[in-house]
Amino acid sequence: MNYMTKRSSRYYYIRRIPKLLKEYDPRKFIKIALKTDCKKLAYKEAMARNDEIEAYWQNLIKTSQMHSHDQYKAAVNTAQLMGFAYNLANEVAKLPFSEIIERLAKTHHNIEAPKAIEAVLGGVQKPQMLLNQIWPKFWEYSKNKRLDKSEYQIRKWQNPRERALKNFIRCIGNKPIINLTREDMLKYRDWQIERLDKEKAVSNTVNKEIVFLKTIIETVSDNLGLKLDIVHLFRKLVLTKDDAKRRLPFETNFIINTLLNESNLSGLNDEAKCALMAFSETGAGFSELTGLLAEDIILDHEIPHIIITSRSKQSLKTKYRRRIIPLVGYALDAFKAYPKGFTNYYGKPDNLTNAVSKYLKENKLLPSNKHSVYSLRHSFQDRLLASNVPDRIQADLMGHKFSRPYYGDGASLIQKFEWLKKIELKSGK
Repeated sequence: MNYMTKRSSRYYYIRRIPKLLKEYDPRKFIKIALKTDCKKLAYKEAMARNDEIEAYWQNLIKTSQMHSHDQYKAAVNTAQLMGFAYNLANEVAKLPFSEIIERLAKTHHNIEAPKAIEAVLGGVQKPQMLLNQIWPKFWEYSKNKRLDKSEYQIRKWQNPRERALKNFIRCIGNKPIINLTREDMLKYRDWQIERLDKEKAVSNTVNKEIVFLKTIIETVSDNLGLKLDIVHLFRKLVLTKDDAKRRLPFETNFIINTLLNESNLSGLNDEAKCALMAFSETGAGFSELTGLLAEDIILDHEIPHIIITSRSKQSLKTKYRRRIIPLVGYALDAFKAYPKGFTNYYGKPDNLTNAVSKYLKENKLLPSNKHSVYSLRHSFQDRLLASNVPDRIQADLMGHKFSRPYYGDGASLIQKFEWLKKIELKSGK
């Protein structure tokens, strides 16, 4: 980069406007004081300014054909590039007199650049983007959240967020995003409370929706420079958690004598049955079990085990879910039967969940409507607690964050194996 010049003892960024950009930026040069006499610091600052300017030019090219929200964003970026926060014209009029003079002086120097004048004097109105129009923008701005997800995982990520936005519109109506008020949010909270009673929803589901909605609105506001007061809008909207409605664990005797009873499972396809067996002894959910490849199932080892890991286009729920689980009891039998994994369900955990859940309900193998196949994970956790398994080993087996600082490599394979043998579902083998 050759846009840095030293004059007297100070450095400046000076760049001629490329000919191809003349119709977008009619200035001859850009000159920015770097406010330092240190060459190293000046170079770093010049690089940053250059990146901003090139991004600004890209916005100018886009906004000649884009909609109003892109024009507004370009105006915000332009104002910042010229050293000002973006304010609408009526807000500019209320600024200190000295800043108004400074803005007017800047427009005089850029008299041939109307977009720069608009930006400095607040001539571009905030976009009147309706709530039902913001999803494509959120999708664009949250691309980084989907980079390592499979098609299935993207769908699972997308659906509840889209549903949260639709429910919000269903509650308050389809109004411009910049006109959202605290009253709208309180109305939405009351609507969710009523929904808890009418639809028998659980507070955890409602709270997730509120968080998803906050993320959508905050992301769009930040990226378009809408300056919505997100903290005020969403203050204290999350509802008190109702633990009475959480999934209940299965009792150990019920798992052994009823849930995994061979005759009770005779009508379930063999692969789904083995996946259920593996779940019961490992605590690994169907989404994790259906992500296993043959290379993740180690049977020819002193301690047979599975390796749950993330891979390209197959991320895990959290980084703590990466773990190694020894195989004992039903789980060892299951993977001996399917050493290459549950291939018919690979990457399709919903298919497996639906097949098993439907079978358990139709055959009345669930003790209550507060139980589901996922209750096996709660049961696994309870068995660990009942056996006084050390907290660090529990976290390593469950894939949970350990609440205290980590030291060393965690529990060894033999340590985890010894504890799992103590909680093994031995009966019926």
